[in-house]
Amino acid sequence: VAYYCVNSACPAQLVRSVEHFVSRGAMDIEGFGIRQAELFVELGFLSDVADIYYLTAEQLLPLEGFGEKKVSNLLAAVEASKEQSPARLLTALGIQGIGVTVAQLLMDHFHSLDALASAPREELEQIPGIGPKLANSVADWFALETNRQTVAKLKAAHVRTVSETVEAEGPQLLAGLAFV
Repeated sequence: VAYYCVNSACPAQLVRSVEHFVSRGAMDIEGFGIRQAELFVELGFLSDVADIYYLTAEQLLPLEGFGEKKVSNLLAAVEASKEQSPARLLTALGIQGIGVTVAQLLMDHFHSLDALASAPREELEQIPGIGPKLANSVADWFALETNRQTVAKLKAAHVRTVSETVEAEGPQLLAGLAFV
């Protein structure tokens, strides 16, 4: 049996969430690792992963080991991560069972975090590759008010939550045709 702590207010859980969020496979924030996550949570700078985007130089410069160049590089990496794809953001949120591949499937279908958040379980299950467990995991995650607030804070910080759709240019000669 595998039990998971679902208390997002737990400091240890928050540190691990931040560590996953900033990792290379997620938002890829260079210079931000477990040590920074532990320190920033301990100091009260982070209450959820969205608070990463609200860190300031004024908070970080007085800390031991944080010189101007390090702070500048860290804040630049945080700013650059705002342009990661919404699928990477979805992966970074740490929803149980949602990795890179499943996150891409979901974002290809819904194109935005808001559309995904409001999707019923039944619609999630209709997506090829998404079963009842993953659908429940996604629906349950977005059902929690604290998680919806985190997504709202990410949107307010201008983190990309909508996929760019590629529009075909010119007449679509094969549109509406079926091939056997």
